[in-house]
Amino acid sequence: MDKKGYISRIREDLKGGRKHSKTTIESIAKSFGIANKNLVKEFTELAIILNAREIAHDSSLTTYEKYLDIVALYQSQVNLSMRTSMSVLMQQYSTPAPISFLASSYILKSGSLSGYKAFKNIVKGGTKGKIVGNAHLTDDKKDFPKYLEPSAGNGLLTIALPYHYTHVNELDDVRLANLKEQPFAKVSSWDALKPPAAYDRTFDGIVTNPPFGSLSQPELFGKFKIKRLEHAMALNALRCMKDNGKAAIIIGGHTTWDEQGRVTAGTNRIFLNYLYHFYNVEDIIPINGKKLYSRQGTSINTRLILIDGAKAIPDGAAPLKDKLHSTVVNTHEELWDRVQLQPSPEILTKINQNIARLRAKAILIKQKQYETNNII
Repeated sequence: MDKKGYISRIREDLKGGRKHSKTTIESIAKSFGIANKNLVKEFTELAIILNAREIAHDSSLTTYEKYLDIVALYQSQVNLSMRTSMSVLMQQYSTPAPISFLASSYILKSGSLSGYKAFKNIVKGGTKGKIVGNAHLTDDKKDFPKYLEPSAGNGLLTIALPYHYTHVNELDDVRLANLKEQPFAKVSSWDALKPPAAYDRTFDGIVTNPPFGSLSQPELFGKFKIKRLEHAMALNALRCMKDNGKAAIIIGGHTTWDEQGRVTAGTNRIFLNYLYHFYNVEDIIPINGKKLYSRQGTSINTRLILIDGAKAIPDGAAPLKDKLHSTVVNTHEELWDRVQLQPSPEILTKINQNIARLRAKAILIKQKQYETNNII
């Protein structure tokens, strides 16, 4: 089996815009000695990840340009619908690359992120304006950040994070081997329901898309009884986050509400009440699975939860229904607009300086035009 040869071939086909079907991709895999359909899927996904990561760390591109290129990559990839009984049992559906890019960019420590939607109209004009910089960190270790993906799969959710600051964890043997071939800071295989005690409040950023399912026994988080696997894994992951850290979590389904506008009673209400009570939940974005997720082999609806730190004093519960949290995101452009990536103070200063220079230049040009037009 020539794994490296196959991945190299798929990467080149993706870069060359050559699209494949399930049939053609499996035929190519066979020519490299890969007949197992699950391996075909996992190795193909790894090729996609490596290409997406290359784009995410291209310093010549703005954050928005990176996002657009990764969207194009996603739209050109083969539908990863190859399934085995084990992959279905373990709910191994990875996050699409565009969502992964935004999620991992969101958790980057302040001072590391570039690109800011709020200033795009000022800088370039129009709705697709561009700012500056890279959605990744430099090698400067003076302020050493740490990131964690506790159910990492092949590493898709980490594409905007620098390898050398990122810890990944995975139980599946094939995916674990794929992670070990990438230069992450640490690769481990502990039970994501039981993170190491040493990881408590250790990481600046948490990003995770845990497998969906029910727990055989409910798990207590204080007075909150959690019954869903993805909810318990997400809360255990948050225990690893610093109080001033950030987290991006993907869970299944869309939030529903009762007649009083409260989150519908049940497991979802308990989970969201816990999040809003202990953490600063910036947004919960309902994503249309058929339109933004299907090329990963499933069209299940999902939610992207964005958390900016823990509350100093736990208080409150999930808010009542409002227009924002009930508005489903149906396009990649809508998702970009919803995930508002914030700039570092340094980048904001540079943006303001550039704006000032542009305005000064515009005034000078207008003055010259006025003087020319008024020459007798």
